[in-house]
Formats: sequence, structure tokens, C-alpha cells
Amino acid sequence: MTNVNRYVINGVVGLDWRSERHPVKMNRMEAMNGSQQLLMSILGSYFMGVNSVIPSSFFVSALGDFDLSETATRNAVSRAARQGFLVPSRHGRQTFYALSATAHERHQYRLKQIVDYGRESPSWDGQWTIVTFSVEEAQRNLRHQLRQHLRQLGFGLLHDGVWVVPRAVDQGALSHLLAIGVPRLTVFSGPMKTGGSPAGDPMTAFAVEEMRAKLEVFSKRAADIVDALENDSIPPTIALRLRVEILRDWRVLGDSDPKLPGELLGEDWPLRTARGLFERVYDELAPAAEERLRRHLSSCAPELVESIGSLSTAEVAALELADSVT
Repeated sequence: MTNVNRYVINGVVGLDWRSERHPVKMNRMEAMNGSQQLLMSILGSYFMGVNSVIPSSFFVSALGDFDLSETATRNAVSRAARQGFLVPSRHGRQTFYALSATAHERHQYRLKQIVDYGRESPSWDGQWTIVTFSVEEAQRNLRHQLRQHLRQLGFGLLHDGVWVVPRAVDQGALSHLLAIGVPRLTVFSGPMKTGGSPAGDPMTAFAVEEMRAKLEVFSKRAADIVDALENDSIPPTIALRLRVEILRDWRVLGDSDPKLPGELLGEDWPLRTARGLFERVYDELAPAAEERLRRHLSSCAPELVESIGSLSTAEVAALELADSVT
């Protein structure tokens, strides 16, 4: 269990859920966002489709497993309600919350987006898109907007004012780029015949080796959990933490991965191994994690105990959702 406990405490990548008790220093906003992400992760993963009201005491009890204080938990719940993800109600002196329709929709969309990372390698037709631009210092706000948008589209910075991505970019995305209003902007698209110095290789625009290292670290830690699963040495309390945290870590990996075509990464790219370990850990931890949440519910809302459930990675893959959620 030593390796598993180390995994729980330190995580793999991304923010830890806790603040004051953890040696990693987090500012107040990071701590607030982390606690709310934890809350919504549990609700989105284990209460999908549940419209019943949930007592606030459940949140305090369940998030206590992650060393979140009652104050931090109630603040996270209040923020989620203000943002329209939870609908509050009162029955006597007790406060209850139900997931809103918006929350259900976003949870399903985001869960599928996270869990499907690495399931299929993007196909590639050899096309590249290159964007070049020049922005005067007086218009640096435009430059900042354009860079942000390029990153969101998967572009990497090759040289000053030169961004590349190994695929064709659809007309809608190009229209958004042009709408930013940068006066000197040029877009090229087509097969690339590279030449020049090694530092000018288009692949240097992407942090490939950094991504490789992140995937390998994830795989090593996940393999430790697999060992513990095989030894049947993970109690429900730890199983819940591990399953929530490995989903978070998979989310951070997916969000930071430039998702380059396999043809550019080579046969030894570690995503397939990491994906296999993620699937096994996420799926095999589910029964014990659900049992832990049922215990929390049994003391405050026993009528909801049978509502607890979660989808396997295969079931998430089979979900058919809208292309995007606003």
C-alpha cells in the first residue's frame, strides 16, 4: 500500500484537492477551484441521471474522505449552486440540493471527453496548417487573444509569430481566427516538406518529450494501483479517492496532450500503455468506490443508496451526446 498511498497524497499531475494540510502551496483561488472540481467530479461520475434531492450533510461526509473541511465543502456547494449546477431546497431545518439539467448535460459531455482520451489515435492525411502573423506592440491584446485561440486549436509555437499544427483546420475555426482582427495574418495549409536546422523541425513546436514523461509517470503510478488491486488491499475509502483522482489525472493529461498523429510519434509512444492502465484502474475501483459513497448516504439519505452508480470506460465510450455543450 505504500506506493498507493504516495499516489493518493501526491497525485500524478494537476492540482491536489486540499490546501492548508498539503505541502504543495496553492493560492486561495486554486484551492476554491479544486474543491469545487472534486465536488462536481463525484456528482458527475456517481449521480448521473439522478434527479433526487441530496442532503448537504452527504457532501460534508463524502468530501471529508479527501480531507476537505466542512467549511470548504459548504463553500464549494454554495458556489456550485450560484453557478446553476445545483438547485437548493429546504425541508424543515435541512438544506438539500439536486443536480440541475445543465449540470447533467455538462457532466455527461465532459466525462465522455475525459474518459475517451487515448481511445483512438487521430487519423492523419499528411496535412499541416501554418499560421504566421505580426502584431504591433500597441495591439498586444490582439496578440494575446490570437495566441490563446491558436493553443485551443492545438497549434504549437515554432518561431516568433509562426504557429503550426499537423492537420487541416476547418473553415469555421479559420473564420474565428480572422474575426480576432489581426491585420497581418497568413494561413498556409498542405503537405509539409521540411528542411533546415534540427531546431526548425515542426515537431519542436510541441512538448513531445515532456508529454512522454507525464504519460510514463502516470503509467508507473497506475501500475502500483493495479498491483494493490491484484492483492485485494485497497479498502473502499482509498478506492473512492483513487478513482476520483485518477480520473482527474487523466483529465489533466488529456487537456495538456497536443494529440499529434501516431505517424509523428512512433511505435513506442506510451499513450496506449497508459490508456490500458487507466481503463483497468478506473473500472476495477468502481465497486469499492460506490460502496464507500453508499455508506455515506446510508446515514443521511438511505432512500438514495441504490441510486449510486457509475459508468465503465466502455459504457462511457458508448454514450451518444451532442457535439458540444455551451
